[in-house]
Amino acid sequence: MNYLMIHDVRKEYFNLNLNPYRLTFDDGLFSQYFYFPLFKNHPQKLYYFIVTSFIKPGKAREMFNGTYRVNLKPTQYMYRTFVEGNYDHFMTVAEIQELCAHPNVRIGVHSHFHDVILTRQHPRKRKPLSQWKLNRFRNIAEISTEDFSIRSRLAFQGFDYYDGSLQRRSEAQWEDYIKHDTEMCVKWVEQNLGFTPDMYCFPFNEHNPKLLLVLKEFGFTQFFSARPGESREINGRIDIDQLENNKELN
Repeated sequence: MNYLMIHDVRKEYFNLNLNPYRLTFDDGLFSQYFYFPLFKNHPQKLYYFIVTSFIKPGKAREMFNGTYRVNLKPTQYMYRTFVEGNYDHFMTVAEIQELCAHPNVRIGVHSHFHDVILTRQHPRKRKPLSQWKLNRFRNIAEISTEDFSIRSRLAFQGFDYYDGSLQRRSEAQWEDYIKHDTEMCVKWVEQNLGFTPDMYCFPFNEHNPKLLLVLKEFGFTQFFSARPGESREINGRIDIDQLENNKELN
């Protein structure tokens, strides 16, 4: 059974035959709640992986009533989040609680902070840097973007900028950050949804043996990524946009 990776939901997805696939939704976006009436009878379980710090208190809003929403790309809604401090494109606590109560839904986590760090990991092979990522390092003008890439703060040790200079994050600092982020996720789910999560989807689909080991220590047993590599412990996913572009579901 193949898993599909979905971010902000768009109208065209409903022209596709999704029934053979297990659907996974990243980040906890409002569109995933808004279109739930069109997904709720899906023959497979629906997996929602939420960034717990992005889900804010608030009432449940109206679901789909025949009018489609404008789709947001990840670079757009992440810019709104990290640069503008706007979270209205994510679900509220009441909305994720409503989905959680549905028998066809499973809730997993996608980190607490979903943040990034400077690394020297394949800088020349990376995609152009998104503006929201550059904004995480306001002094980026002093740093050669040819020498660095910006990657998952959980999956890479990386470099932090302190007192005017770059300093490699120690192994202990890296591990402490993973533990802190994961503890925050688990506590959020326990306090707001009433259970201990055991499913984890890696932010930016990036993972590392250290991260995997810490997650297991917190009780996580199922892991998801669009790039599972050679790991047999990680469920691979296909980007729904890639399938749509290739017309494989038509």
